[in-house]
Amino acid sequence: MPRRTLPFALLAAGSLILALGGPASAQPAADRVDVVQIDGVLDQHVAGYLRDVMARAGEEGSALVAIQLDTGGGLNVDPEELVAPIRDSDVPVLTFVGDSGARALGAGVFVAQASDHLMLSPVTQMGAAAPADLRDGPPDAAARSEAAALLRDLAAEQDRDADFAAATADGEVAVLLAAGATEADVDPAAVAGSSARYLTSEQALDAGIADAVVPDLFAAIDAAGFRASQDALRFNNLGLPAEILSTVASPGLAYLLLMAGVLSLAFEAFQPGFGVAGVSGVLLLGLGLYGLAVLPISWVGLALLAAGTLLLAADLSIAGLGIPTAAGAAATLAGSLLLFPGPDPLRLPVWVAVIVSLFSVVFFVFIMTWVLRAQGSAVPATAENLVGRPGVVRSVLNPEGHVFVDGTLWRARLRDGGGKVRTGTPIRVTGLDQDATLEVELLPETSHAGT
Repeated sequence: MPRRTLPFALLAAGSLILALGGPASAQPAADRVDVVQIDGVLDQHVAGYLRDVMARAGEEGSALVAIQLDTGGGLNVDPEELVAPIRDSDVPVLTFVGDSGARALGAGVFVAQASDHLMLSPVTQMGAAAPADLRDGPPDAAARSEAAALLRDLAAEQDRDADFAAATADGEVAVLLAAGATEADVDPAAVAGSSARYLTSEQALDAGIADAVVPDLFAAIDAAGFRASQDALRFNNLGLPAEILSTVASPGLAYLLLMAGVLSLAFEAFQPGFGVAGVSGVLLLGLGLYGLAVLPISWVGLALLAAGTLLLAADLSIAGLGIPTAAGAAATLAGSLLLFPGPDPLRLPVWVAVIVSLFSVVFFVFIMTWVLRAQGSAVPATAENLVGRPGVVRSVLNPEGHVFVDGTLWRARLRDGGGKVRTGTPIRVTGLDQDATLEVELLPETSHAGT
């Protein structure tokens, strides 16, 4: 989730209230600062969002576009296309890598170097520009050379250290230290890249790596010579659909959505009707599959994950809970760990894989076993209450199909067993067989109809 300080949140809320309650012309465009917050992978949705904000700011004559950046790299983005709107903008662009702990890696370095103003917060990192796209893996010499040339040009245009910018294409990272800290105070495992330059705020400024070192975005805007008052800021939003799709394109969330969808559908498969769990499962599974389509995945991992889930479900269906369950648990865990083979920002945390895999076993071995035992008596009682109730055919009865009765989808069989009954035909429930399939008949005024 994006990191925001309390003052930042209050200021954003105040700006929103003013935007909704006050006239649109209350703040002159010449004093306006368009704020863009990028926290996470730079994908196509974020790139398009940034391009739209730049275009809008230019059309309306805003004074500044301020980007608060914290990213581990890009995903399916071309660095040149990413920085083109920034380089071509008539409105000055400020990139602030912050707050404390933020990083500008991969494609984020290109955004930072292309900006007119580059500000860093203490305890931040910037570098490891290649690969710019996290899907590409370790770059070859030609790719590194191309990235270095572009970064050198971007830094030179802004009078920054072009040599450092080019070196980031070979994995160099600038690590900005906290006040009074030294290299010995930094955990090497937390540093990205193949080599690191540990710098104090003064050293970063003297080296031309940053234009200023400031604690927050508002200080960055002030340091660039622009107003940071509440009235001057306009916070831009990615938009709900794009925000959802962009958020889904992260290993942890894509994996959780995928598994939640699979387990919801498994739960629904063992029920006589089709209700909320089934609909939710389809939606969750769809979002999870979208995330898998965007992210680099291992097909072996996906196959193991699918096989593990099927083994768990199959053993439950025959009430075995033996060797297939053990094999399913092992395959589920192995598939979860192998599913995302990309670099660190695109890897699934081991603890997430372990916890979800254990929950999957608990779900099939304990939760679903209890549900099926309870269902033995509860389902007939519930279904028998439907006898005499009217409904409507949802899939063709020939003679079996599905009907919708009292807000629930049920498998049903036509009582007389003859002919086809098309969807939309009114029916009435007459009974229930041992397989929890409803027996139905046509209402008196209805006749059979082919489809």
